[in-house]
Amino acid sequence: MAMESTFQVRMDSDLKTQVEALYKSLGTSFAEAVRIFAQQSLREGGMPFRPTLKTWDEMTAQEISAKLAKSEADILEGRVFSQEAADARMKERLIYGNNSAV
Repeated sequence: MAMESTFQVRMDSDLKTQVEALYKSLGTSFAEAVRIFAQQSLREGGMPFRPTLKTWDEMTAQEISAKLAKSEADILEGRVFSQEAADARMKERLIYGNNSAV
């Protein structure tokens, strides 16, 4: 897939600096993280996560159980990777230019 489009976004300079440092420490770039987000959004048919302001402390036992059940299902259905597997997939993408969704 040729990368022929650019995308610009305005954000706080401190936020940008922190996010760039975060992704650099993970062995990738902020731009690559945005590409992954876009690919995963298409795969999910929306945001690849559910935005919420609720913390674990504010959730009911039923809500926590539902989240844990979803996590268990994700593991059983192969949608969760170990850190080693995720690192290997990211390295493959960076070295070989594999732009498929992670």
